[in-house]
Amino acid sequence: MLKQHPPTPPPPPPLAASLREQAKSSRSIIIATSFFFLLFLLSLYFSTSHVPIQAQPDPFLFPTRPTFPSKIPSDPAPPSVAYFISGGCGDSGRILRLLFASYHPKNQYLLHLDRSAPQTERDRLAITVQSVPIFRAAQNVDVIGKADFSYSSGSSTISSVLHAASILLKLSKNWDWFINLNAADYPLVTQDDLLHILSYLPKELNFVNHTSYIGWRESSKLRRIIVDPGLYLTEKSAMFYVTQKRDLPNAFRLFSGVCFFFSLFLDKLYNTFGSCILFW
Repeated sequence: MLKQHPPTPPPPPPLAASLREQAKSSRSIIIATSFFFLLFLLSLYFSTSHVPIQAQPDPFLFPTRPTFPSKIPSDPAPPSVAYFISGGCGDSGRILRLLFASYHPKNQYLLHLDRSAPQTERDRLAITVQSVPIFRAAQNVDVIGKADFSYSSGSSTISSVLHAASILLKLSKNWDWFINLNAADYPLVTQDDLLHILSYLPKELNFVNHTSYIGWRESSKLRRIIVDPGLYLTEKSAMFYVTQKRDLPNAFRLFSGVCFFFSLFLDKLYNTFGSCILFW
């Protein structure tokens, strides 16, 4: 007897096979697209997370602004001022008051009691100065031992100021301005403020209150001939006025004023006129 084989199924129709092939290819495309999209997202994440944050401004946005922090400029060094404080008989207390009010360790001070004061008062002033610890430590306060007469209306005042400048130059040449004060003066600002202001000014600048209007001074002061005994006498006496009048100079113009403080312009002027001041 012959064995019968089961009947083979009929081949699938061509349409169903093509649909299965399309579904398989679509799944492959979706998987590949998802994989590449995931790689794109990961690349964006890692690229943005490793970019450093710039703390400095963009130089192209701020062309005049430095891209690096610049060093803050420091204030200029404060200058040194030479003080000449003068007075007469009984003015030692006021001279000390003015000295304490205007004192600064960088400055130089010269005290003067004219010949109207007794020698004991002058010695007592020098002993008082040496007894102050800050004065003794800084060594910047001196007292004139050989005093001069000074007449406000004569030329002995100018001679006394030039003599003081000569002494101060011999004591120290490291000062920039010279200030002439009287025992009746008193500072309105502190030395720190004054030195701070002067540190921004040129060293050759002078402070003189002057005017070209002479007026009544022509006949009462400028044309009068005065013999000042403070220049040649050791004892104080009255000033002598000559009866004759002198002519005003025509080679230059006269000004009247008050000199508050001036600079000797040491680095240039001292080389030219320093010897004239030193040997005054």
